Order: sequence, then structure tokens, then C-alpha cells
Amino acid sequence: MKKIRLTFGLVFIAPVFIVLGYLAVILGNLLRLMHLERASEKTVHFILDILIAWIFLWLGIRLRVEGKENIPAWGTKVCYFSNHQSLMDIPIIFGAGMWCGIVAKKELYRIPLLRGLLNVLKCVAIDRSSLRNSMQAILKGSDQIKEGYPMGIFPEGTRSRTGEMLEMKAGAFKMATRAGALVVPVAMKNTRKTFEGADSLRPVHVYVRIMEPIDSSALSEEETRDLHTIVENRIRQALEELPGPYGRG
Repeated sequence: MKKIRLTFGLVFIAPVFIVLGYLAVILGNLLRLMHLERASEKTVHFILDILIAWIFLWLGIRLRVEGKENIPAWGTKVCYFSNHQSLMDIPIIFGAGMWCGIVAKKELYRIPLLRGLLNVLKCVAIDRSSLRNSMQAILKGSDQIKEGYPMGIFPEGTRSRTGEMLEMKAGAFKMATRAGALVVPVAMKNTRKTFEGADSLRPVHVYVRIMEPIDSSALSEEETRDLHTIVENRIRQALEELPGPYGRG
């Protein structure tokens, strides 16, 4: 089934991805050069909304989102923390309305068009094999949050191959606490079944729960130290409560 979905991607999604992707990169950078930062962001998001809807259509993704009211206003210092199951997680985060820069593995930047999109979205490359590079990426993301640009990170550090959430790394949360940002836990369920774990061509219902923000600037020293555990537990509980089986996806 994965091969069939990959074929759909190559035939129906890839041409639209190339056209809309380059359009977003060109217009986004052009408006940024004209110092129209917010216009650049809105234009890129509008174009990519169309692209994401097209991807969801051909991969049979039916997105169900809870808690959109918990998405902070644009310009707020905020960082989204989500579990990670699939290559589709980033489009799903955007499709759920959480536009942000993502801390993404450096390998994604080897694809020219994808590199352009990641850059125009102010994503940050990370080399998880290098502790020094990982810390630099966290600090860069934190600086962008301070400037009012939302960021997102998958604090497990890698995709879960089973659908079951891995342990979250405390270091990832420094991106939010260093900036005094709102921490928004996000649970995503069934995303692996959209591609890597596809076992049929039936529509896949993906469930996203956006939880109430935690103000990291108001936390005590002990609460800050335990923040990764608090967020991890909230996401685990949400994954248990959302529809469908949990794990082995």
C-alpha cells in the first residue's frame, strides 16, 4: 500500500508540489526583500494551505482537530511540542493551523525545493549527531521565538516506528524556556498510517489535539526542570483518549 500511495504522490502530488512550492518560495522571499514580513508570511501560508489540501486529498487524509482555540495569536512567543510518527507530521501541523518554524533534521535541506520552503518558513536545521549543533539549533529557534515567530519541535528526537510515543528529551524545551514562551502540547494520532504504515487505500482519519498553553515564564525552577515530563504526560494521555488504537501503527 505504501508503494501505491508513493505512486499517487509522484503522479498527482509532485507536479503541484513543485509549482506551488516554488511560487511560495519566490513570492515569500520577494516580499521579505521588500521588508513586507507579515505579507510574506501570509502569502506563503495561503499558497501552502492549497498545497496541503491537495496532498490530503490524494493521500486520503481526513483531519480532525480539537483545541484550535488554544493556538496563540500570531506574534505571541510560542513553541509547539508534538509527538512524531510520520513524514506527514509537518504538513499535518500546518494543516491544523499551527504555522511555525520547525526544527527539522539537516537531511531535509539536501532537497533544493524543500530547502527553500524550510528557509522561507524560518525552520531551523539540526544535526542530532552533534551535541554542539543541536544546541545551536535550539538557541536559534529560541531567538526566533523572542522575535515573535512561533516555533515547533518534536522533542522525541526521531520518528516513532510503532506509533507509540518515545521519551521526550529535556534539552528540546530550552528553546521555549529560554525565550519565556508559551508551551503548547500537541498530540497527533494515526499520522503514520497516512504513509509509512499504510495498509489500505481507505481514507485515514488523523486526530490532532492542541492543548492549553503552559506559560514557561511563570514556572518555578522545579517546574521548569520537570516541564518535559509534564508535556510528555499530557500528550500520552491525549493519545489514549483520542479515537482509534494507540501504538503499533
